[in-house]
Amino acid sequence: MFINSVSDTTKPQHSNLCQEYLFAKMGPGDRGPKTTEERCAPVEPTGWKKCLADNTMLVVTLVGVLSGIGIGFGLRPYQLGPDTLMIISYPGELFMRLLKLMILPLIIASLIAGSASLNAKMSGKIAVRTLLCFILTSMFNAFLGILLSVLIHPGQPELKDESVGNIEGKRDHNILDSLLDIGRNIFPDNIVQAAFQQAHTVYVEKSNIFAKNATDNDTVPDLVRVVSYRSGTNTLGLVFFCLVFGSLLGTLGSKGQVVIDFFQAIFEVIMKMVTGVMWFTPVGVSSIIAGKILGVDDVAQVMSQLVWFIATVTAGVFLYQLVVLQLVYFLFLRRNPYKFYWGLSHAMLTASATASTLVILTKCILVLEIFL
Repeated sequence: MFINSVSDTTKPQHSNLCQEYLFAKMGPGDRGPKTTEERCAPVEPTGWKKCLADNTMLVVTLVGVLSGIGIGFGLRPYQLGPDTLMIISYPGELFMRLLKLMILPLIIASLIAGSASLNAKMSGKIAVRTLLCFILTSMFNAFLGILLSVLIHPGQPELKDESVGNIEGKRDHNILDSLLDIGRNIFPDNIVQAAFQQAHTVYVEKSNIFAKNATDNDTVPDLVRVVSYRSGTNTLGLVFFCLVFGSLLGTLGSKGQVVIDFFQAIFEVIMKMVTGVMWFTPVGVSSIIAGKILGVDDVAQVMSQLVWFIATVTAGVFLYQLVVLQLVYFLFLRRNPYKFYWGLSHAMLTASATASTLVILTKCILVLEIFL
């Protein structure tokens, strides 16, 4: 009896030793999942399914573009009225208004929170490099546009002589006025006004008795410079103010941490709102494209009149975007630029449909948040 009890107690130990020996001989992949959670874990997609999952937003945006083109050309034979066109374009209008709604808080929160996390010296370097990049790229764009216009020459040159007589007595902006306007916008006199107005120079007639007599005698009136304001967000002034404010805020230490956390929380909330609005991109883009196509009386005539202009703009955009910017990216980072540029394809499709720089700013920031 004692022997039987001993043998019964040694059987579990012997079986455990056998199990440990077998598991030691088996590879890690032969043991199978250890828990129920591992058995129920989702399988990661591979191949084209993984590519589709990673580029879902791009695919749905492309579907929206194609559906907008199809709806626009499909409904043209029905000669829809203005009320119907307004209803078709209405979702796109709401989509544009939602994106514009978040531009201002997104710029302010992101710049203040970002510059506050850096020291003043680093923020100054970033500001100088950004300004230098902006100036150089703007000058190159102007040179490229002039060069392509001279080579392709869209339009009719004989119209220039006919329009000279219609602009006498008026004076256009010169380079000095443009440079001074840039300085006035960088240093706005009212930060609230900078949110919805920009400073620019205009020429008006002198308001005195001598100017009135000169006009009566059919002589050229005397024009003077006047600084006026026009509708539009003063982005330069807001960027400058936010960079300075954030840089000085970062020097306060623990005293300014509450304000930094406040703007960081605003930025995160706005990014969540932008992410939600992005899923309405197919409907908004489709509505915008369909409304534009249906709003043109004769698409073939417009295309024939603007074919050389479209060719000039397209050549400039592709040359600058696919060659110049990629070369600059490669020279500074030594990475494949087209791999990073592929992530911007969603933003580029939306930009081609909306034709709005400010609206696409939210999408560009969202893309940078994802890829950087």
